[in-house]
Amino acid sequence: MNSRLNKPFFFAFSVGLATAIVFSITIILSYQYYQKQKIQQLQLELNFVKENIRKIMTNSNLAAFSVGLTIDPVQDTVKNFDFVAKEIMQQHPYIFGVQILRKGEIQYVYPFERHKSVLGYDILQNQSTQIEAQRAIDEKEIYYAGPLSFKQGGQGIIARLPIFHNQKFWGFSAVLIRMDDFLEASGIRKSESDNFIFELSKINPNTGKEEYFTNRSGASNLSLDYTFAESGWKITANYQSESIVYIILSILIILGIFSTAGSSQHAYQILKRPEKLEALLNEKTKEIEENNAYLQSMVQAIPDIIFIYDEQATYLDFHAYKTEFLLYKPKDFIGKTAYELFDKGFAKETHACILKALKTSEVIEHSYYLDFKEDRKFFEGRYISINSEKVLAVIREVTESVLSAQRLEKSEQKYRGLVSQASDTIFLSDENGNLIELNNKGIEMTGLNEKQIKEYNLNDIIILSNEKHSKITELIHEKGNTLQEGSLKKSDGTEIPVEINCKITASKQIQGIIRDVSARKKYIQSIQLQNEKLKEIAWIQSHEVRAPLARILGLLDYLEKYDEGTKADNNHIISSLRKSSLDLDLIIRDLVKKSEEAESSTS
Repeated sequence: MNSRLNKPFFFAFSVGLATAIVFSITIILSYQYYQKQKIQQLQLELNFVKENIRKIMTNSNLAAFSVGLTIDPVQDTVKNFDFVAKEIMQQHPYIFGVQILRKGEIQYVYPFERHKSVLGYDILQNQSTQIEAQRAIDEKEIYYAGPLSFKQGGQGIIARLPIFHNQKFWGFSAVLIRMDDFLEASGIRKSESDNFIFELSKINPNTGKEEYFTNRSGASNLSLDYTFAESGWKITANYQSESIVYIILSILIILGIFSTAGSSQHAYQILKRPEKLEALLNEKTKEIEENNAYLQSMVQAIPDIIFIYDEQATYLDFHAYKTEFLLYKPKDFIGKTAYELFDKGFAKETHACILKALKTSEVIEHSYYLDFKEDRKFFEGRYISINSEKVLAVIREVTESVLSAQRLEKSEQKYRGLVSQASDTIFLSDENGNLIELNNKGIEMTGLNEKQIKEYNLNDIIILSNEKHSKITELIHEKGNTLQEGSLKKSDGTEIPVEINCKITASKQIQGIIRDVSARKKYIQSIQLQNEKLKEIAWIQSHEVRAPLARILGLLDYLEKYDEGTKADNNHIISSLRKSSLDLDLIIRDLVKKSEEAESSTS
């Protein structure tokens, strides 16, 4: 046949046919390969979203389980709910809220202000929530209800973990996730290509019809789906073929080589995606390992001893910054109770702290000491419950601070003893003169009692004799320290003379001593009075005594010179001598009396 055809036509036909066949086969194979790669890529995208949802569900399961641990079905109580819920929401930002339901009634919510409107709501009595809640109870495992509309506003899903005690249903622990956060965290809204569209749907248990919770993508020639048994969610991944594909197919008839190169390049990019995912996984794994190492290093750096106890005061675990603070080696105390290691009194104190921490969920403080071989060490302990069965104790060695406090207390007692026994008033006031302390002598002198001390000011009890300053506080602030005389006004209104010596301390307080100078004043006054008496005696001696004495001396001198006088003259002279002697005797008697008075005034 070929031999009968024109060679140019045959060659042209053959080349054209061969070219057409080659290009046709290339186009068909390329399109089939394209579809296969898109299906693989679609499967990768679906797996990525599916694993993200699995991760969300795993974290939610752990969160619901952790919340469930705060429930004590035996005592029908909930402990540490807010603390655990806060930790969960800090670790998983996409979680919208946490709940605990007794039977079907919502009794605990976190955060409270966001979810307080649903308190008291019974999901087992509402037709829209009853079926899915009952399914979780019947299957005795966690079930994801929704998507449904929250009473707090918005739409989302709820993971409900049924809690049983002695095969009887107690209630639920529940974790809420808003729909927007769920779609964002799952990756449904973050596909790297606009051609991959995900749909989230579910068969409504009340109507039996399929409901969609994302925008419908319309008809698609490539799609994959996956249904989660725990929730009934159906994730459908659709690939929307670009219009450019058909243009490319047309161009491939002419430019097959370029099409092949483009497809190969595209395939290469697709095959590279698993490597990117693996690299991302390795990066996240490394971050987790670094976080664990960081937390471990933080614990190792804590300069305290940490013990974990059970309710029988058994040592379950420990961490010690310094092993010399341990009375026993770890192998000798792990697994043993406090009663087996310590005396009964100390063991009972420790056990009481553990039981109180379990009962109240509060921080319980305990101060104690232990006698080591070399010396006695003091410790302060803080106990707090981890859950209903375990207690964490943080123990700090405080020997130095305790000994310092004891030394300080002894010093203060010695100082206070000296101050209280002082024979003068010792006072302390603030910078404005308001009294803070008075020693025993001060209370005695002022007549105040201990309750009245802080009601008085220095200016109320001290009256200065200083003419320039009427208030002691003004004088002390002007000079910084002062030594003044004045009066102390007692509570009954009487005054006693005093000497005030005071100064301003480094802490801006006024400290000083008030000395009673009544005896000194009285003694000075007596000396002054004695001096006055002595002056008076001296004047009498120099004036009154000399007159009669001079008369006597004159008369005696006359008798010596004129011994031939008449009898009448002699009698007159003798009479004058007697009179002058009597006058002198009276003056001497008066002098003796005044001397006695001066002497008695100083005694």
